[in-house]
Amino acid sequence: MTAPTTDTSWDGYVSGWSNSHDGYDPRHAGPLLRKWLRAAFTVSGVLARFGARPAYAMTVAAACAVLVPVIAARGGSWPALAAPVLALGLAADTVGQTLAVLLGRTSRLGSFYRTMLDRMSEVCWLIALATLGAQQTLLLACGAMVWLHEYIRARAGAVGLRAAGSATIGDRPTRAWLTLLSLLLAAASTAQVGPDLAAGVVTMVLVLWFSLAVLGLGQLLTVVRKVLT
Repeated sequence: MTAPTTDTSWDGYVSGWSNSHDGYDPRHAGPLLRKWLRAAFTVSGVLARFGARPAYAMTVAAACAVLVPVIAARGGSWPALAAPVLALGLAADTVGQTLAVLLGRTSRLGSFYRTMLDRMSEVCWLIALATLGAQQTLLLACGAMVWLHEYIRARAGAVGLRAAGSATIGDRPTRAWLTLLSLLLAAASTAQVGPDLAAGVVTMVLVLWFSLAVLGLGQLLTVVRKVLT
């Protein structure tokens, strides 16, 4: 576990984040990610003053992940409600990591729990898409690609590849955006035509998910080959 962060400025937070995220500096991220982390930093600073802990945010993130397929399974316009619940879970996950940095509670065990939460969330997303009628073989293929992608990254990390240098187009942010898109399109399609169109639309988005996962896997293997040879 790291020592508590004494500098609560943005630069101090960035330093703590970098130390706990394999040297990754948020200031070098894209504009959307920088804004996302800035917002998480602001919210976490307020929550920390009220005694919030990283475990609280992780609990919210886990609850939201489980609720996504439960809500989506109701059909009709309900998938549109599942989308903001998914977004809330993502926000809670980021706030939890930010709180851990601000409070000096980052640890290898915490990182392990967050990784398990990420994988559980993605399983819940795929279950939600299954309830909307997505093609089952394609769902299994997407799940297998997620597992393979993260397994290769974990094995490469164990022998020296830094996680900050292994980002690909098929990573978790892409999966989250595609799931959000699927939920919203499913709700709109059901309202306009019916559940059959919703199932077709979700399946088409999953084709895109799988295609980007394949490209991302190629990127990851290229990085692994360059770094570890």
